[in-house]
Amino acid sequence: MKKTIITRSANDKLYSLAKSLWRDDNTFVRLQQFTGFHGALTYLLHILENYNGIIVNADEDFFVTNEDLIDQVIADMVRNDFAYCGVPDKGVISHRDKSFFHVNPFFNVFNVDMIKTKLSKFDNSKVYDYANQCEKNGNVDEPFAGLFYWLHLNFKHANFTKITSTDGISTVININDKPIGIHSWYSREYGKDVKQTERIDKCLEWAIINRNQ
Repeated sequence: MKKTIITRSANDKLYSLAKSLWRDDNTFVRLQQFTGFHGALTYLLHILENYNGIIVNADEDFFVTNEDLIDQVIADMVRNDFAYCGVPDKGVISHRDKSFFHVNPFFNVFNVDMIKTKLSKFDNSKVYDYANQCEKNGNVDEPFAGLFYWLHLNFKHANFTKITSTDGISTVININDKPIGIHSWYSREYGKDVKQTERIDKCLEWAIINRNQ
């Protein structure tokens, strides 16, 4: 299944390594203008406003292991009218404790055409209203929180909740007991911090060893 893989990438080597694990028949888009903490929201809105069809948003340190299973996820999303999927930002990753009602944007699949039907109604100034409709004292620490609360309120979606780790930091997404990919975290430290660089390299090695398991 042909997809558009979009990455907010800052590291040339890491981007090249991650891209090499996807099939060549995909369309690849690298967006480098959305930097820093607050760039996360403008990046996601740019994707939803300017692209069409099925979009896979993947961090440059997300190393895919089974693309066929990702295609299966996409087929299930289309069949069940799901607008997006991702890993909840609370309850499934040991070092994330933000909110179960929004997903972390290190890996998502978006049905952009479906989301566009209502996107003009999204207003990030209403972030607290969106949050409080989902949970008491909703967590809005992350710049993308308002968008994902809004998506949760307006569209059907799927969560990945079968999560494991190779080192206590990394996040492995599993479907039917098979890994679809591993996110290392701390990509900004790649090539700068020796320990994090070595750990991320081990995540990449793990992904290569476990491809198509």
